[in-house]
Amino acid sequence: LIGAAALLALGACSTLTGGEENAPAPAFNPAACGEKDFVIYFDEGQAELTEEARRIIDLQARDIRGCTIDNVRIIGLSDQDEGNQESSRQLSVRRAEVLAEYLATRASWPRTRFELLATGARGAVTAEGLDVPVRNRARIIAASHAQQ
Repeated sequence: LIGAAALLALGACSTLTGGEENAPAPAFNPAACGEKDFVIYFDEGQAELTEEARRIIDLQARDIRGCTIDNVRIIGLSDQDEGNQESSRQLSVRRAEVLAEYLATRASWPRTRFELLATGARGAVTAEGLDVPVRNRARIIAASHAQQ
């Protein structure tokens, strides 16, 4: 059920970008510049990007092509079930690093503007001892502006 919800969420994300990956690049739209906040999901216990993750990142980056990237915050997370505390933290770090590398290489976002954070499994369990579902993800917050 959680997997189905995640797939629906991913599908919804892709419809927000206004196009398919093979569609021609949109003309520069200064109104598209600003803050972009999106989530990329990973397979459990993995830091490699899935094809769906690459597609979503490419579409999000294409939306702000031509904007000047001010800063990019990437927050890697992991589930409590993805190892012990240290291995969960390392997995979160690796997820953030993989995303930074992909965005710098594929979207040509300036790597010097990136801030990488990793939470590991911290926050994966509530005060009541309940697991927080679907933390096998990373959040990307990119701020950009249009050149004057």
